[in-house]
Amino acid sequence: MKFSKIKDNDIANGLGITMSLWTQGCPHHCKGCFNGETWDFESGKVFTEDDLDYIMKNINKNSVQRDLSILGGEPLCPENVDGVIEVCEKFKAKFPSKKISMWTGYIVEDFTEKQKEVLKYLDVLVDGPFQQENRNLSLAMRGSSNQRVIDVKKSLTENKIVLFEV
Repeated sequence: MKFSKIKDNDIANGLGITMSLWTQGCPHHCKGCFNGETWDFESGKVFTEDDLDYIMKNINKNSVQRDLSILGGEPLCPENVDGVIEVCEKFKAKFPSKKISMWTGYIVEDFTEKQKEVLKYLDVLVDGPFQQENRNLSLAMRGSSNQRVIDVKKSLTENKIVLFEV
């Protein structure tokens, strides 16, 4: 997996203050994307154990309680999905009460079996590609009205998509 940056104190992506992991590489290339610099699979840095250690050691830095946001780029593309699953698994093992929110251009009903593995670790999933023609910056946690903010835990329990109350 490659990433473009880790942002320690992010108030724009997630619920409250989060630490954000921005994956590198995206196959969707959505028109109007606010983060086009993360599209290139050749850019960014390889995510290492040191980077994971940084997240684990700094998630509560200065007594600020942060959750984790994972976005990109595309966290669930074939180039990134294994690394993202590993990060989520290790993060939840150490911090089971912290929330993980993720943004993906894929639609959850179309996830591959590999992509579905991440769901057991997520609390909130924003799915669907950004669509310039449906752009609406007044929406919580998403940029276009076609995207859904999904309560993953409730969706898994009820075996249907349950939208997250933002």
